[in-house]
Amino acid sequence: MTKTYEKEIKIVGIVLFCKLFILALVPLTGDEAYFIKWATHLSSGYYDHPPMIGWLIWLMSFVNDSIIFFRLFSFMAAITVAFSIYKIAQLYIDENKAYLLFLLFLVSPVDILMSLFTNDIPLVLFGTLGTQFFVYSLKKEQTIKYALLAGLFLGAAFLSKYFSLFLFFSLFVFAISVYKTKAIKTLLIAMPIVLLAIAQNIYFNYNCCWNNIMFNFFARTESHYNFETFSNFVLNLVYVVTPWAFWFLYKSRKNFVKSELLILVSLILGVMFVVFFMVSLKNLMGIHWFILFIPYIFLLFAFLDEKYLHKLFKYNAIFTAIHIVILLCVLAALHLLPNSVFKSSYFYEDAVLSSNMKETCTILDKEYTDKKLFSTGYTNAAMFNYYCKKDMPMIFSNSVFGRMDDKLVDIRTLKDRDLYIFNNREIKISEYANVCDDVKIDTFKVEDAVFYVAECKGFDYDKYKTHYLDIQQKKFYDIPKWLPQGKCYFNDRYYKDEQLK
Repeated sequence: MTKTYEKEIKIVGIVLFCKLFILALVPLTGDEAYFIKWATHLSSGYYDHPPMIGWLIWLMSFVNDSIIFFRLFSFMAAITVAFSIYKIAQLYIDENKAYLLFLLFLVSPVDILMSLFTNDIPLVLFGTLGTQFFVYSLKKEQTIKYALLAGLFLGAAFLSKYFSLFLFFSLFVFAISVYKTKAIKTLLIAMPIVLLAIAQNIYFNYNCCWNNIMFNFFARTESHYNFETFSNFVLNLVYVVTPWAFWFLYKSRKNFVKSELLILVSLILGVMFVVFFMVSLKNLMGIHWFILFIPYIFLLFAFLDEKYLHKLFKYNAIFTAIHIVILLCVLAALHLLPNSVFKSSYFYEDAVLSSNMKETCTILDKEYTDKKLFSTGYTNAAMFNYYCKKDMPMIFSNSVFGRMDDKLVDIRTLKDRDLYIFNNREIKISEYANVCDDVKIDTFKVEDAVFYVAECKGFDYDKYKTHYLDIQQKKFYDIPKWLPQGKCYFNDRYYKDEQLK
């Protein structure tokens, strides 16, 4: 088999080699730094999503806490997902063709996009492995072993991201409709494990303001229909699948005869499309929204004629090469050219902060080591946490994103105290004058990039509550009456007296 695809294997090897360079050169992103902050505050759950990514980083940090080491998980996850696609396809089609699907995944742009270490990576990894062992438990002997593995991986997928629920529904319908009573044993073994993971998350949410529910189903939703968000969904879908893949699927339409594989893939992708179509009418969707379902798109390619599958490999290899060249050129420029080249850019301060955070840390640590230092955004706060090895909580922000510090910081303790706010954008006195007795702005430079620190003297907690906490409570912590009212650190701290009235 390897001799049959000797040329293709060499191409995949080159792609993977280039991917290692990419994941080593890409600067730390705000989301990655934020998830690393999760790991430094190990918890049974977090504000934005279920906790799996934080748990994984916490475990890996015992070996090495480098972002490159963390990204190696993404690198290996992509290879594992590709191999899982091969193992699922092997149950239904010729082994050589299944192996080509394995190589096709690794030579496609999606593999390059799986370089950063975010919660989408464990989601697609555990979701695909869960599907593989779920199908194994239905088709192979040793049902108990495979059903246990399916339950464990699908439970881990749920603890990565809620999108896994759509996969669970599809697999349940597939098992009942295709295998009927034969599926009962698998379901009785796998489902309790998945339900245990769900129960853990519900227990966390009940005791933490229903954080994940409020964030994913209320705070992030739009209230109006928007053609731009729908068109964005369509364009992202075409980009992920590629236009020529759609054409080859159309040309191979005669191969789409009813089969177990077609039922499996159709159910998973059908549910995905319906749900995402509805969501896209109101919400902007990034490419990462699709990542859980990408392996099943590649399983759909199992129905391509052999000649079209080889063409798809060739075209995707070319498309990926373009991605690699562009990325490596941009990254080489960022690393080799001095930051001063980008001085006229609006993002110059961002570039300096990203590339020279250690010097920024040194200055901040020297000047404000005994001061209460805060940031107005979770990206700066998380980057500071990673590079400076100390917390810089987020404050003065009504953004829906990155609100982990709402739990970590009790604003009441800051009443009448002096605090300092760091920003890589210009700070104006008027921004904080309404909650501080006096505001003084200091600046410092790193490579001629100007950074700002506002000194807030006499922090007025009552005014802050009016201008910020009241808004945050209505947007993020106004828990619907139909949800059981458990503990809520935010409401219990700031609104307990009002709730008793």
